Amino acid sequence: PNTMTELEVDAQDVVRLMLQFCKENGLKESLKTLQQESQVALNTVESVEVFLTDVQTGNWDAVLQACQSLQLPVGKLMAVHEQIILELLELREVDVARAMLRQTEAMQAMKQEQPERYMRLESLCSRPIWDAREAYEAE
Repeated sequence: PNTMTELEVDAQDVVRLMLQFCKENGLKESLKTLQQESQVALNTVESVEVFLTDVQTGNWDAVLQACQSLQLPVGKLMAVHEQIILELLELREVDVARAMLRQTEAMQAMKQEQPERYMRLESLCSRPIWDAREAYEAE
């Protein structure tokens, strides 16, 4: 007898498989478009260990690159950007910190949703000297 077994696969799992294919083959626009249209996020990083090490060692270029492919809640993005800005200020990279504060979507969201927190960072950008206690006391 010819018995055919039916296999039920969740549509979101199929989309995730397609997203993984797009990612592995460098189809960045297809990946982005499929995520937007399907409302399904792949939300993976190449290596969790490498990602954690990048965060812990302040390798922010790599962290931001990884965050681009993730659909993180805006609060998490604000926190990542805020930490990067504080570290840039500590290194006295004031112009870069100010540009990140004023030109990134996450920080514009902070300006709208949490204006006091945003203004605190603006104020820290204007200080002539770095004071770690002042910067981190509200944390």
